[in-house]
Amino acid sequence: MITLTSPNHQIIAKVFPEFGSRLGSLVINEQHILLTGGNDDDPLSWGCYPMVPFAGRLRHGKLHFNNATHQLRLNHQPHSIHGTVFDRTWDIHQQTSSSITLETDFGIHWPFQGTVIHHIEVTDHQIHFELTVTAHETMPVQVGWHPWFIKPQSSSLRFKSMLQRDPHGITTTQEVEPPQSPVDDCFINPQGDVTLTINEQHLTLTSNCSHWVIFDKPENATCVEPQSGPPNVSNDSPFVLIAGETFRRWFDIEVLRET
Repeated sequence: MITLTSPNHQIIAKVFPEFGSRLGSLVINEQHILLTGGNDDDPLSWGCYPMVPFAGRLRHGKLHFNNATHQLRLNHQPHSIHGTVFDRTWDIHQQTSSSITLETDFGIHWPFQGTVIHHIEVTDHQIHFELTVTAHETMPVQVGWHPWFIKPQSSSLRFKSMLQRDPHGITTTQEVEPPQSPVDDCFINPQGDVTLTINEQHLTLTSNCSHWVIFDKPENATCVEPQSGPPNVSNDSPFVLIAGETFRRWFDIEVLRET
């Protein structure tokens, strides 16, 4: 476990390279922001972990690409979910008191060779995440983050539309009007800032990812997940990374400054 501290010592983030390069704890002004966990807990259910080389559900764990079908692990029956790196041990490349850079490959549960770098940096008012994927052979790629926020006292999660799910829980391309909470769905086009207030800490979430999955059904948590595409996009409309190319996305959690 690696501890990162902001220069003003108001943000303390604990990174777990052995648990998928996740932010396992985030404390802002002495207030916990994320659900914490450990070795005996479901790795899908705590902290803030990167989702690579796909995010969300992949229908029946089957990847169809270049006229071939690959069976992936079914870690969320009857589907595969959230990529292959959230439960891997990552190597540390660089580290300072306020930042860390980690790297891993995709492991045995992905049929293509490549690497991913996860950079995390803590400033006085922000936690910055960045994922960089490098393909060693041509492959589909999608990235995202899955933060398990402690249930907020208030939030602003307004989007223009939601992508309707089919009877199997897989996102379709049909846009519908966002429903009332609780949801476990994919949204596009934020209408204003995406904000949460947790233990009196006012947070704004931003990313250059195009889609957001919101899961607020648990009583103790709300997940607001930036993703570079919707669930199952690797089959439906894949972004293809050619061997030797890189793909990069970022995610920021900004703390509202006191006035």
